[in-house]
Amino acid sequence: MRSIPTLLLILALSLATLGCATSAGQWAESVSTADHEDETLDPAIIEARSKFKDGDDESSLRAAIDSMERLLDRAPSNRKLRVDLAEAHTLLGAAYATSRGQKRSAFLAAQHHAEQALLTRPEFRNAIRAGQRSGLAAEHLEKEDVPAMVIWATATAYLFDEGMTPIGRALNYRGLEDLRLIMERALDLNPEYEYGLVPFSLAIFHIATPGFAGGDLDQAKLLMEQAIDTPGHSLMPRWGRARYLHPLTSDQESRRADLEWILAQDAHMADSPYHWNVYVQRDARRMLAELD
Repeated sequence: MRSIPTLLLILALSLATLGCATSAGQWAESVSTADHEDETLDPAIIEARSKFKDGDDESSLRAAIDSMERLLDRAPSNRKLRVDLAEAHTLLGAAYATSRGQKRSAFLAAQHHAEQALLTRPEFRNAIRAGQRSGLAAEHLEKEDVPAMVIWATATAYLFDEGMTPIGRALNYRGLEDLRLIMERALDLNPEYEYGLVPFSLAIFHIATPGFAGGDLDQAKLLMEQAIDTPGHSLMPRWGRARYLHPLTSDQESRRADLEWILAQDAHMADSPYHWNVYVQRDARRMLAELD
């Protein structure tokens, strides 16, 4: 009979595996055709995507997800629909899910949809089929793939941070290397996408990853500055700096300044997506209250 410590170790490793096995992605093809349907003018798809963009609470987000998921039956290879679904599931996990299990489920769904969008790129798909890691296969991705690349990286970072146990993160930190490689490719392809979202996402890698595995706090600072300096008016980079970077540098004064700036912005007028702005401002309000 196994000893109690041995049984506890087995249980811990099982839980860790549950939380971390897919942090480098799933990459199982579920779309039967490589032909994508980005140019579809299906009114139902247009309406569902529009409702997602305009939503500002959990019920509207869940309704949009349900509607877009049903529409996949008629447009399984629609890249834009897949990317919106990936983003919607990521937002659901980040903003509204409360338990680790709920978050993990949402971020895995987001990964899946982003991956299906990326797998419509024939050269990338063939590299994955041949057994190449997604980070290395990213050399085959192009500028139009950047939206899917960014939301895949966002879901993966959230999965690592909020969807795993501490043991899972310890065992699986190397899975973040694919995130870094994919975002470095995105930075080459379109550094100004979504007003700084690419360097912001790459900064999150350097914050989340231990130094011995490639994380670099100084590089994170530079990337955050690059994100903030990118033309446009996005709430995301300053929110990321306030939430993830300033706590590590203990710069409470700068953190407060970023949070106050975020709350002073008009969520409807900022260039960053409205549905994210609503969450970011709510989260900024929470962080600011904790400083007082």
